[in-house]
Amino acid sequence: MNQSICAVVVTYNRKELLLNCLRALNAQSHPLDHIVVVNNASQDGTVEFLQEQGWQDNDKFTLINLTENQGGAGGFYTGIKYGAEHNFDYVWLMDDDGYPASDCLEKMLPYVSDDCYLGPMVLDVKDKERLSFAMRIPGTSETIDNYSQISRDLREKNLIQKIVLPFNGTLIASKLIKTIGYPMKDYFIWGDEREYTARALKQSKNLATVIDAIFYHPADSSTSVPMFFGKMRFNYANSDLKMYCFCRNTIATFNRHNGWLHILGFWIKATWFSLFTKPSLSRLFFCWRAMWHGLIKDFSHHQEYIK
Repeated sequence: MNQSICAVVVTYNRKELLLNCLRALNAQSHPLDHIVVVNNASQDGTVEFLQEQGWQDNDKFTLINLTENQGGAGGFYTGIKYGAEHNFDYVWLMDDDGYPASDCLEKMLPYVSDDCYLGPMVLDVKDKERLSFAMRIPGTSETIDNYSQISRDLREKNLIQKIVLPFNGTLIASKLIKTIGYPMKDYFIWGDEREYTARALKQSKNLATVIDAIFYHPADSSTSVPMFFGKMRFNYANSDLKMYCFCRNTIATFNRHNGWLHILGFWIKATWFSLFTKPSLSRLFFCWRAMWHGLIKDFSHHQEYIK
């Protein structure tokens, strides 16, 4: 394979984890052509740290320092734009707190195409059997939480079609990027990747998860909580900022791509969760406010929850 690949890592105040990710990228069995780190105005000495570690003396490494924290959405917008504008054939996306297995990229390469949007299986850093994010198998009611739950039929195909857990090791063709554009910067965090995947799903015939490609990411950033008698899951975030952005951005994405039935369905789901699964009137009103802002496309209020 002669196509060029640029890895994009978005970081904010996690320099030690970033270094772990960069070392994993350097150790890939299929070498990368370039690595870009988008620094979201970190205040922990990330710039100096990378200099001390020798990364900025590498001609295959680029550090982009943003003047303010633009969240994952702004970071990935910047990194994807860099990769596409510098004519790399593929852009490989990840946060600083995750890292790929040494053969992750190699395992995905047999499935690339001019319109590919491929993801690895995303497993917990601590429990490498557990999925970091529960995955619902498209076309079924089955939700899996562990790698061992993947069926023999899917393992033989080595692909789960029409689903990716973005942006955790997601490999995207630049030709597809030029068709679908860049992520929504205004989303800030939690939902920009879902909206971007919705665009890709409409344009790509090659959107899938590669089962034997492994990417590690902490599973404790959120909890997929069973609800409605175990028939549904709800992503319960561990911070007000994430929860607000999740509710706002989900409604905004449904409004953009799916329509009123999906909006109503999510409103009912979030309301049920706050009334019956984890009862809290204050959380219910919090979610309603966030969803209203998503409906009217007001993307300013997440600033209230940034500490």
